[in-house]
Amino acid sequence: MMKQSVHLEPFAALGPETSVIEAIDRMEEMKVSDFPVVNAEGIYLGLVSEDALLEYGDDNAPVTKVINPANAHFVLPDAHYFDVLAMVVQYRLTSLPIVASDGTYQSAYLLSDVVEFFRNTPTLMQPGALLTMSVDQSQYSILTIANAVEQNDAKLLGLWLIAPDLPSEVKMVLKLNVEHSTPIVQSLERYEYRLDGISGDANFELDYKERFNHLMNYLKY
Repeated sequence: MMKQSVHLEPFAALGPETSVIEAIDRMEEMKVSDFPVVNAEGIYLGLVSEDALLEYGDDNAPVTKVINPANAHFVLPDAHYFDVLAMVVQYRLTSLPIVASDGTYQSAYLLSDVVEFFRNTPTLMQPGALLTMSVDQSQYSILTIANAVEQNDAKLLGLWLIAPDLPSEVKMVLKLNVEHSTPIVQSLERYEYRLDGISGDANFELDYKERFNHLMNYLKY
């Protein structure tokens, strides 16, 4: 469960009679731009946004007047951390309510806590090269990638798909447990993978220059 891994500070929701100006003050205090609202029985009603509060004409009105029914995002207590991250990113939330199956508000994940959780994962913290690569969809294979990495005495710590440059392509970021990635890049290039970018490999630029110089010397003859 996500909340067993992420440190959660007490995050009390706004009550139905909380005024607009009080809600703005709470947002400034908690450094968020979204805040959960509950009714008198503690049932989750939805999120109120800072923009909606600032645009509302009456500072003394209850926040229930400002809630947008479409802005009622939440996750269940046993939500997977990837689902939490996806929800936060998709809706650009700074807080994401945790709501029980009976609708009772429990707490909320803060964006800062979610980011800190992922930042501290071994996949991101362990040193190693990051490769951004593209390949035609017909050529994409996780097995091929894993084999190319492991045959060069390395391990694939993570793989993320990102938006491709062309609809017919798959674009990805590979995280390796080694910093010297030239042999892995060369292996993947044989399967028509294209290198778009690299980070965390100080030797790559030197290797690339050496390969380029060898090619130029070859062409001279």
